[in-house]
Amino acid sequence: MLFKPFKSLILYLLLGLLSPSLYAQDAHYSQYMNSPLNLNPALTAYSQSTYRATLNHKSQWAAVTVPYQNFSASFESKIIKRKKQRDYIGIGVIFNNDQAGDSKFGTSQIGISASFVKALNRNGKNVISLGIQSSYFQRSIDYTQLYFQDSWNGITSNPNSGNTENFSVDKFNFFDISTGFHWFLKAANNLAFNSGISVWHLNKPQQTLMDEDAPLDIKYQIYTEAYINTERPFDIIPSVIYTRQGPYQEMLLGLRFKSKFHQSKKNYFAINYGLYGRMMDALIIYMGLDYKNFVLAATYDFNLSSLSIASNTMGGMELSLKWLIFKTKKTKKIGPSPCPIF
Repeated sequence: MLFKPFKSLILYLLLGLLSPSLYAQDAHYSQYMNSPLNLNPALTAYSQSTYRATLNHKSQWAAVTVPYQNFSASFESKIIKRKKQRDYIGIGVIFNNDQAGDSKFGTSQIGISASFVKALNRNGKNVISLGIQSSYFQRSIDYTQLYFQDSWNGITSNPNSGNTENFSVDKFNFFDISTGFHWFLKAANNLAFNSGISVWHLNKPQQTLMDEDAPLDIKYQIYTEAYINTERPFDIIPSVIYTRQGPYQEMLLGLRFKSKFHQSKKNYFAINYGLYGRMMDALIIYMGLDYKNFVLAATYDFNLSSLSIASNTMGGMELSLKWLIFKTKKTKKIGPSPCPIF
């Protein structure tokens, strides 16, 4: 009985790829659910584990030009935990770096996140979280790797010839602040939701290498995932995320399955597989493996936009790894959703 609605969801996913959409300015991952501190500061240390380490890497547009590379690493910890009040404080640190093109134009970020997680009832079926993230950014470019009009002789470019272009700045630094809210609700024994909203670049920092006014637009993200436990040993997880930044917007929606073979923390083993779509941009294949306290996932974006003529539909590969570190070695059953254990 559960499968009829999801046939419709898959059809909606495929049809949704044909809907008009624009695209956000910030770097973003197709595996947004596997990069928590890039999704919402309120997800800082929002985990069943005491500590969590996360790595993400994405390589994109190799079929078109010098590939765009993005790397992210984060570490989080619960630092103040009050069992009686059913709440805790989490803190984390995140590092992001991206680089694109011959000029190695890139952005580096180091940020600190903090969250306050509160259960609204004793059984932990209704949990909210508030978070904040403060970051230091540096943007840089290598002008020596670029060719200009002075280097062009009408036939070829001569990299040894000088140019009269004057670039006074090759690095630019700025501070940034963001916030977010997350809500976990277990609506029934076989149904739970993780939803949230995050707001990035609240201070609208200047982010240009040129001597001009170019504030970074505020970015809004709204998302939700449903966790549906079937009578069989697998979960069904539909999700959607909407992002808007200035005049740009995008929507990514999809469906994945989690087949569970062992559910105890000591021997936990599950396989994830699914299909996602970014409107008017990409079809995304998802494969993942959960083993004990490690979560490994890989996705590939097949480009469906007008750029597919040049890219030959090849988009990019994305990898993620999460390591959940438990302070106690006591064997527990790992739940179907990332509800905090109090």
